[in-house]
Parts: sequence; C-alpha cells; structure tokens
Amino acid sequence: MQASADRIFTAIGALLVIGIIAAAGLLLRMPLNDLRYATALSGTPGTFSAAHCTTVPSGRGTSLSCTGTFVATDGGFTDRAAHLIDGRITLGEPISLQRESDGSYVRPLASGAALDLAGVFAIVSGAGFLLVLVCAGWSSKVSVSGGLPLRLNRRPGGKVLPLLGWLYVGSGAAAVLSAVAGVAIAIAGH
Repeated sequence: MQASADRIFTAIGALLVIGIIAAAGLLLRMPLNDLRYATALSGTPGTFSAAHCTTVPSGRGTSLSCTGTFVATDGGFTDRAAHLIDGRITLGEPISLQRESDGSYVRPLASGAALDLAGVFAIVSGAGFLLVLVCAGWSSKVSVSGGLPLRLNRRPGGKVLPLLGWLYVGSGAAAVLSAVAGVAIAIAGH
C-alpha cells in the first residue's frame, strides 16, 4: 500500500516538475523576444524621422504619437506611414529604430534590454522557487535505498535541492540587479 502511494506521489511530483519547466519555457519567450529587439539583434535597423506628432494620454501622463518615415539602414525598405508612440521624439530629428516582424517599431535602448533581462531572471527565479517547493515536499516523502529520505541521501540526486536553491536565489538576485540597472539607465536617459 505504501509503495503504491509513493509511486503516485512520485508521478505527481514529476508531472509538476515538467509543468513548471514547460510553463517557464513558454513565459520566457516574451522577454527573450523583446530582448532581441531591444539589443538590436533582430529586426530591420533604420532611422525614423517624425513628420507630425500629437500628444495622447498614456497611463497617468501623456506621450507623443508620431507619424513619419522609416528608412532601413540598407536602403531596401522605406515606410512613409510609420507610426511610433514615444515621449522622446523631436520633429525632424532622426532616431534609430528596429522594425519588428509584425511591422511595429521599437527603440533599441540599454534600459529596455536591462528590464527585459530582469524579466528573464525573474521567470527563472520563480520556476526555481516552485521547483524547490516541489522537491522539498517530494524529498520528505520519498525514500531511497536504506529508507533514507532524499534530502539525506549523499548520492547525486540528493544534491538537486541545494542546486535548485542556488538557482532560485541567484536568479532572483540577478533579476533585482537587472531591474535596478534598467531603472538607473532609464533615469540617466539612455
């Protein structure tokens, strides 16, 4: 009876681990996709010159909604009806942009890249935390040879919990540091 319950508990734990890793992988696609554009690793590089701007409400403040011309750096593409919402646009002054695959535009900024990186680390940290919870619960229930709980096992499997703990704590610290760096860079205006 106990062996059957241990197998069910192990199967549930394995499904939870697979689910956590799969969910983290799906969530990581969002900040990693944004990070590619913010670091100018993806997209079509070019310059945008605003021809007409209007002030639009944005959250608690306002932002500029500008239309103008985007010219690809290689000269192979020109969009004369490009639209961008950004508070730091000056009429007629060209700015560097990346054209995304969906036709929208993004400014490759270090602050945006740092905040996207903070998102990546936060997702990894959250997944690590959930894995620590699952493994801690699993290790207190499941016994290995000799009747020792997994957390007391000196075999390589017994080292998983501390490694996941370091992953959780390290990624959390990296997320906080990246977020602070992103905010500091944004305040500095880069």
